[in-house]
Amino acid sequence: MRILALDLGRRMGVADGDSAWLTGRADDTRRIPSIETVTLRGMSAEKRVGYLAHWLDKRASLSRRGIIHPDLIVTESPMNPAASKSDNATIDQLGYYFCLHTLAALFEIKIEAVPVMAVRKHFCGVACAPPVRGHKRTAKEAEAARKFINEMVLARAILLGYLPEGSTDWDQANACALFEFACAKFARSVPQNLVMFGEANT
Repeated sequence: MRILALDLGRRMGVADGDSAWLTGRADDTRRIPSIETVTLRGMSAEKRVGYLAHWLDKRASLSRRGIIHPDLIVTESPMNPAASKSDNATIDQLGYYFCLHTLAALFEIKIEAVPVMAVRKHFCGVACAPPVRGHKRTAKEAEAARKFINEMVLARAILLGYLPEGSTDWDQANACALFEFACAKFARSVPQNLVMFGEANT
């Protein structure tokens, strides 16, 4: 199954490849999914959504000519607007999802939106940073927790061979996590080489 995993945002992580990657040899570099970051250009939400539409249309048009043929697009489930602390982030998110679903419907490409906590649990063994005992997280502690989560996902993506040593791109790492989750859940691919979770993730 050809899977296109998108970590939607102003910097969009992209992982594009075949689910057979999980069942192949770890040293077969030809099978590594294509990983990239796409910056959605534009000063306004409308222009960023327009850039995403252009990018998706180009990808879908290429698939019609047999160059790229995604059977499935997978993204994180959108955050409930009521839980968002940023009006601009909510507007961006709604625009991206509307655009994505519209283009996918036109080209008859299936979309799955998956819970981010389930993706992290599958990819890293844990879904979130260790809890703070006795009080609600301060702003500084919340930022540290977000960094912990991103570093955890990044380290796992490097360990599994998706990203090279020294990579610092959290958006790409999140796309890799989505791709790996989709391979297991929707393509039912079973990894040939099992890599245990590191002590830092337990």
